[in-house]
Amino acid sequence: MAEVKPLKDKVILITGAGQGIGAALAKYVADRGAIVSLSDISGDTVKAVEQSIRDEDPEFQGLSQIVDVCDPGSVKRWVEETKNEFGRIDGCVNSAGILQKEIVPLTEIKLEDWQRVLDVNLTGLFNCLQHQMAAIADGGSIVNIASVAGMSGVAGIGAYAASKHGVVGLTKVAAGEGAARRVRVNVVCPNVVDTPMAKQLAERSGGQLKGKTLSLLKGLVQPEEIAALISFLLCDETRFITKAVYPIDGGFSG
Repeated sequence: MAEVKPLKDKVILITGAGQGIGAALAKYVADRGAIVSLSDISGDTVKAVEQSIRDEDPEFQGLSQIVDVCDPGSVKRWVEETKNEFGRIDGCVNSAGILQKEIVPLTEIKLEDWQRVLDVNLTGLFNCLQHQMAAIADGGSIVNIASVAGMSGVAGIGAYAASKHGVVGLTKVAAGEGAARRVRVNVVCPNVVDTPMAKQLAERSGGQLKGKTLSLLKGLVQPEEIAALISFLLCDETRFITKAVYPIDGGFSG
């Protein structure tokens, strides 16, 4: 029996592809036949991810670019160059995001830290959606990455939680606006994922915020588990799913 490639020849854009969920997703969808355009603010890391995919599959089609999601021009160039190179865009995944520098109550958050998190996590997504929705093919799929913190308040991470609530809201707006072209837009809300950001969270909170304390199931969510759900949402089999919020959190939000 021939190997099934559910994303064969679909052109997929991924932000934050240099590490964590974005890197895992790039490898996951490439393995399922996608043409992948990887981006990250770190050129070294995103190039390394691209090379690791090529090492495993010499026939891989794709590219990688340095992209700062806070810079609309940077995002625009990446989207346009990807479309020019491969002829179309079928799917986009917005994974770029950061954590606030200090895990503190609202009364102690520094304005510059608040602004930095909102700039990357929310305004960065806005910049991406503006150009992605203009370029994506009819019937395409966009998946944004929020967090369980975007579904319920988590003390100590006010800036991050506010930004991720914004991601959920912006996803719903985009879904409504994309519906006329059957462009579906969904959002995935993970619990603490086993990535470098999880280590930052544990360190900055003095160990108070750990995935095992925020879940009915033991352990952390693995990046590949997030990638599997996102890949599903990018497939044609999910053509009637849009404006949906998907927790993948071990029962935290239930």
